[in-house]
Amino acid sequence: MMNKEIIQRMKIAGEYQKKAIHALFPEEMGEHLDVIEKELKIIVMEVATDLLKEYNRSDACKDGQSHEQTSKVKKVDIV
Repeated sequence: MMNKEIIQRMKIAGEYQKKAIHALFPEEMGEHLDVIEKELKIIVMEVATDLLKEYNRSDACKDGQSHEQTSKVKKVDIV
């Protein structure tokens, strides 16, 4: 099986799962479930972003660079 075909099947399975979950609750809950889904997607993306940042930081430190050298933020001393 090709990777594209597997990904397509996973998307279809996800759509069926979503429909099954919606079928378990009254129709009035549909909007609430959509909001919960959006919030969960945001949380997952934030966690993934943080993990990638941490991985890149640790990878840069292994290469002999300090955290300050890899940071894109300008360090300012407040007196």
